[in-house]
Amino acid sequence: MQEEDDKDRLFVTALARGLQVLAAFRPGESALSNLEIAKRTGLPKSTVSRLTYTLTKLGHLSQDEHSGFYRLGVALLALGSVVLASYDIRQVAGPLMREFALENNVSISLAMRDGTDMVYLETCRSQSRVSVQLTVGSRVPIATTAIGRAFYAGLPDSTRRQLDGELAARYGERWPALQQRLQQASAEYQRCGYSASFGEYEPDVMAVGVHLPSPNPGQPPMSLNASGPAFAFTTEVMQQQVAPALIALRQRIVPVA
Repeated sequence: MQEEDDKDRLFVTALARGLQVLAAFRPGESALSNLEIAKRTGLPKSTVSRLTYTLTKLGHLSQDEHSGFYRLGVALLALGSVVLASYDIRQVAGPLMREFALENNVSISLAMRDGTDMVYLETCRSQSRVSVQLTVGSRVPIATTAIGRAFYAGLPDSTRRQLDGELAARYGERWPALQQRLQQASAEYQRCGYSASFGEYEPDVMAVGVHLPSPNPGQPPMSLNASGPAFAFTTEVMQQQVAPALIALRQRIVPVA
């Protein structure tokens, strides 16, 4: 990939490196040092130091005056809100998702693809004290999650083949087994109308998912999932109660012929 980027005359390497620095931060972390950022990005520490300085000046990072460590800045929050606002399906789906979460005592999420992951655009939880703790902006893999498998199953063949190449590059020797499971999941989706991941991504999480076609011209397809803790939701409950309810919800959000 780097060699391809180097040959692309339109590719701005300095910009790409700055974005690499921002992408090094993960949910739940308070702050990172230049050294840790360098380890995660593979960039020289001197380059990272210049990038973090510049990003801090622009408000995309903030620096702790005591430790010298960096955290994501408020400017990114403003950009994130603009991104979310551009997907108007959230305005339709949000109230229906909240209703669904309360009625079925589950967590429910709406996500779109970013590379080989799905990124959550909206998530609602039930009032249960124990629920799946993922939030807006959380990333989960396409290959092993219900929400990812549902997205994959609904893609046109040409798009799926392109995605297969990206997944193969990510997983290497693990890809043949994962590809076989994805193909099985896609066949199950065509037969049942939903995908499932029962303890495969997280051992204690049961989840089902459905594909959402593009809601409006120019917007990408997405997917929905409903999930709950394994001690409270059996396979039978997920298949016979939650999955049919999720399919019905999908029809209310984006009717599918």
